[in-house]
Amino acid sequence: MKSSKASEIVALEYTTVKVPYEVLNKKFRQAQKIIDREISQLSNQISNIMRLPSPELQRQAMPAFKEKLTSFRKRYADCLTKEGGYADKCLHRLQHLAEYTTNSDPKSEAIWKRKRLDKILVDYFLRNSHYETALQMVKSGGIEDIVDTELFISGRDIENSLVAHNVAPCLQWCHENRSRLKKTRSTLEFNLHTQCFIEKIRSKDYMGAIQYAQRYLVESEGMSKEKLQETMVLLAFKPSTECEKYKALFSEERWQELVLEFRASNYELHHLHSDSLLSTVLQSGLSAIKTHQCYSSEKSGDCPVCNEPLNSLATPLPFSHCTQSRLICRISGQPMNEHNAPMMLPNGNVYGETALTERMATHGIVTCPKTNEKFWLDQAQKVYVM
Repeated sequence: MKSSKASEIVALEYTTVKVPYEVLNKKFRQAQKIIDREISQLSNQISNIMRLPSPELQRQAMPAFKEKLTSFRKRYADCLTKEGGYADKCLHRLQHLAEYTTNSDPKSEAIWKRKRLDKILVDYFLRNSHYETALQMVKSGGIEDIVDTELFISGRDIENSLVAHNVAPCLQWCHENRSRLKKTRSTLEFNLHTQCFIEKIRSKDYMGAIQYAQRYLVESEGMSKEKLQETMVLLAFKPSTECEKYKALFSEERWQELVLEFRASNYELHHLHSDSLLSTVLQSGLSAIKTHQCYSSEKSGDCPVCNEPLNSLATPLPFSHCTQSRLICRISGQPMNEHNAPMMLPNGNVYGETALTERMATHGIVTCPKTNEKFWLDQAQKVYVM
């Protein structure tokens, strides 16, 4: 039981700990850079003070050094506070996952699963920009410590700035995550600078566009010469051009493409899947119970996939992989086997012998529940499955 729970945790709860860990890792690296820079500046300042020719001048320089040291202590404390907050979040989530794998109480397990369902729904709402609904569900469900609302809210602000044709917040985000974006070979920063270049051409600031390209596009790493040439050719075209290749570059739809590219990069950096967990779980469940009967004339009213809207949703999904099959009586829902032999009525419908016997009316007559036809029980033939 514990082994199956552990496998379930690995499959469904990977991002629960991974996301805050990635943020903690980012905060640690940022803090390390800040501390190294501050210590270097303090060391230089001490060296400068020691080189002053007289003790009096050294005493006069001490207040500025003390102020710098105090500022460093505050920034160091802020860094520790932020790191500690995400470390505590990682610990809390590990404890939350441990509750499920070690707890055998059915009531506690039901409460835990309800929280997981709320978390899955919140993730879906946040991905689809239903922020107010998500925040209300987080508050009502008491799951503040196991959801990543900050990640999506900060991402929303950057996406809104791109919709408003403002690339500054997104460029700042790229600067903060440049090393990680480089590892994933992201083209987001280049595309943002390209859009700035295009907007300068749109406003007929051709000299400004050339200077901007020299500063930000020519030196871009990982960009092919062909891509750069294609961008620079825009200087020879007007935004109203009918040339399809360059008309697309001048299109306002590029802003929405930047939004989608930022969102994908943000998910990738924090190890979030491109699809929501709700979509993944729903597709897995539908595929597990989808059979060919679900798309035939012999649909079952009790099968979720046989009924809309799940029948349409499951259409593109693969059928379940069954290595062993069981015959189930449509009347009783019980397996048909040597203790409950499958019996075929003259109209071709098969039911369990036990159910037919129980439904048998006077004089040995049974009614087919599907067609309402009446037959003698003696007319039913035993079916043998090889």
